[in-house]
Amino acid sequence: MRNALILLMLFAAPAGAQAASIFLNGVNIDGVKSQIFENCKVEIDALGNIYITAKGYAAQRPGEAPATGTSAPATQAPVATGVLTKRYFLVTEKAAPGMAQYDVDLFINAKWVRKFLDSEEHVIMEVTKYLVPGQNKVSFVAKKDVANARRSASPQHYFRIVMGEGNSGGRNVMITKRAVDYKRTAFETKDYQDDFTVLAE
Repeated sequence: MRNALILLMLFAAPAGAQAASIFLNGVNIDGVKSQIFENCKVEIDALGNIYITAKGYAAQRPGEAPATGTSAPATQAPVATGVLTKRYFLVTEKAAPGMAQYDVDLFINAKWVRKFLDSEEHVIMEVTKYLVPGQNKVSFVAKKDVANARRSASPQHYFRIVMGEGNSGGRNVMITKRAVDYKRTAFETKDYQDDFTVLAE
């Protein structure tokens, strides 16, 4: 019940206070009242925006279909029609897992795809199904986790994500045309949201 009580306090902010946006599983729920979410995760960014991740919950407003996910950038790229003829992959690279202390959420066209944890080993995944022909908005939300202690301040301890056109054979993936090369390091201390435009075909 502790999470539920925290959320009730957040929703009950004084009327004169500066309003912050509230997201439930990637959906903006500003103005929603009288709700309790249990067994959830609450994050507040530097701007005061509140991000709630709660499995099994969906946000729905009158006249809208429910949507799920996690904290999402507000703007969605235009959706094109057609079928992609090429494949797109994403790979992560770390000099030393757990040392950069950044967890990174990936959004494609304002839809949450997954969270990459700094403690994870290298991740390889195909992202073709999340893309549409033409321009796509790819966003990374990187959050610094120094709750216990800062393990390193070295720029040599990095968390890198590369995304682009490629192909796979067996267990091997080769990115032949790089579209995004994203990196955060242990030297950095603040949270980031970085957006990229990826042209898919």
